[in-house]
Amino acid sequence: MQKHGIETMGITLHHPRVTVGELMDNYVGNGMRTRTGRLKSPATVKTEQACLKPLRMHFGCKQAAAVSLADCDAYRDWRTNGGFERRLVGTPSVDLELTILGNVFGLAVRRTLVKSNPLKGRGRYSIEENIRHCREVAPTPEGLQQIEHWLRARNDDDMADVLCFLAYSGLRIGEALPLEWKAVDLGQKILQVKREKRGIMPFVPIVFEMEALLRGMQKRATSHLLFPSPLNPKVHRAGSTIRIRLGTICRTLGLGHVTPHGLRSYFVTQARQSGLSDAEIAMLIGDKTGPSIIARIYGDVRPDHLFKQAQRIRLTVQSGQNGEGSSVKSSNFG
Repeated sequence: MQKHGIETMGITLHHPRVTVGELMDNYVGNGMRTRTGRLKSPATVKTEQACLKPLRMHFGCKQAAAVSLADCDAYRDWRTNGGFERRLVGTPSVDLELTILGNVFGLAVRRTLVKSNPLKGRGRYSIEENIRHCREVAPTPEGLQQIEHWLRARNDDDMADVLCFLAYSGLRIGEALPLEWKAVDLGQKILQVKREKRGIMPFVPIVFEMEALLRGMQKRATSHLLFPSPLNPKVHRAGSTIRIRLGTICRTLGLGHVTPHGLRSYFVTQARQSGLSDAEIAMLIGDKTGPSIIARIYGDVRPDHLFKQAQRIRLTVQSGQNGEGSSVKSSNFG
C-alpha cells in the first residue's frame, strides 16, 4: 500500500495526533537540510535554530493537522507585540520564521507524517518599500573617518582595524572575522577568503587603503588570527560585540545608525562611484546573484557624487565643435 501511495490505517490514525513540536524534532533530526538533501552552512543552521525557539513556544503543542493560514496571522500579532522574551520584531523576521515552519511541514509531508503543508502558498507580510537595506545603514566617507579617528584616539586600534577592514574589503562580518594571517598575500595583493551563502570568487584584491591597513595590523599582531578576541587570542572576535559597539559609537558621535553589513555597502558605493560596473562589483564581493542585487540592495550613489556627474552633461553644442558656431545641420532634414 505504501509503495503505491496508499496510506495504511495506522498512518491515517496517527495524522491528527502529531504535534508541530514533533515535526520540528523531525526537522532538526534530519539536519535541517534543503529539499534536495544538501547540508546548509553553519551560519544558516544557527539562524534557523534561533528562529525555531519562538515557533516552538507558539506552535509546539498544537496539533499539526489543525494548523491553518489563520494561525500565521495570530503568530505575526504575537511576535510583533513582544510575545517571545518581550522582544519586538518586524514583519521581515516573522516572514523568515514562518518560512522555516513551512520547511518543517514540507519535510513532514515528504515523510508522510502529515497529509499536506498548511503554509503552502502563504503570502508575505513584509513590504519591499519598508525594508531597510544595508545601503541605508552605511556610513559616508566622512562618517567612517570620524569613527576611525575616535577609536584610534582612545587606543582602540583593534576595533578600528575591524571596521576599516570591513569597509575596505566588502566582506560579510562572518567571512572577515575568522581570517588568519596565512590568508594574506601582500606580494600578489590578494586575500584568500571563504565565502558564505554559496558565494563566488574566493579572494579579495588588496587595494591601496587595505594594504596600508594590513601593514599596520601586522606590526601590532599578537595571534595567527587577524582579529583575535581580547579575552582569548586563540579565537576570533564575536560579531555581536562589534555590532553593539558600532551602534554605541555612532550614537556618541551623532552619526546615523551604521551596521557591519552597512560597511559592505560602503565598499559597493565607493566602487560604483569609482566607475566599476555592477557586474564587476558583484564579482568582487562574491555575490552569486549578480549585478541586479547591487543596485537593488547594496549600491547607491551619494548626492554630492551625483551632482558632480551632472555637471558633465552638455545640453547644447558648444561653439566651434562643428565649425559653424552653435548651429547644427542634420542630413535627416532637408
